Amino acid sequence: MSSDSPDRPETPNRSEQPSPSGRTDSAGQSWSGRELRPNPFSSDSGLADAGFLDALGRVGREPLDPNAHRSVFSSLAGARLYAPIVPMAVDQQVGDNGLMSDNSSEMAMVRLQAEDGRECTPGFSSIPPLTEWHPDARPVPIESERLVLGAIEADSQLVVLDPGAASSFLLRRPAMFAFAQGLPWTPAWADAEVGRALVAIAEGFPWLAQVSLSPGSARVHVEGPEVGIRLGVRSQVPTEEMQRFQAALASDETIVEKVDSLAIQLADA
Repeated sequence: MSSDSPDRPETPNRSEQPSPSGRTDSAGQSWSGRELRPNPFSSDSGLADAGFLDALGRVGREPLDPNAHRSVFSSLAGARLYAPIVPMAVDQQVGDNGLMSDNSSEMAMVRLQAEDGRECTPGFSSIPPLTEWHPDARPVPIESERLVLGAIEADSQLVVLDPGAASSFLLRRPAMFAFAQGLPWTPAWADAEVGRALVAIAEGFPWLAQVSLSPGSARVHVEGPEVGIRLGVRSQVPTEEMQRFQAALASDETIVEKVDSLAIQLADA
């Protein structure tokens, strides 16, 4: 039999075989260009990191200790958090029965509104406080750095950790930006630079006899203004002078950069 006999089965040419790049998944989408990476959370138990949880517990017990605040900030680096994701309708219609129905929906991260109207991004140390806070939310693991960066990109000026739980902590705008840049951070009410800036501003107001800096709330780790400024005055202060003082605070670069929110109190010197 000759080598070119049609009775002999032909060996397929390798070049005619379908290449991996031409294969598709069950939805018909090509595998070409995809890169599969290991899931960094594949062995995650869903529980909080012990060091991070200890830091949250400490600041809850000692909310006026700046070291407790710094401990939360430092232990947050590299921590796994959970973002609450819920379905959101993007296309709705009224059916023949007169009821509204969803034609399509997409998953969206929950955003909150703080008392002062600013947007706030929630993050959870573990699954239990998330499901207790919102039973219908899907817990999605996320690196703390990604959550904070996402909040900044979404114009959130606050991140609240474990909202509604005993371990709750408010990461304010200056702390968020410092964390995203990998910089050290100190609460504004304990920051020496803020104190010096405040003293320098006070020197331009002869009616000021004393000025002091303090936490803006007894529960400053979760609520209230970040900074309290107490002004000791010798006499009645005209309204226009107080407005001038507030304008001086608002135009100072250190105050603007390092202070999230403040409350001013007048007292007799």
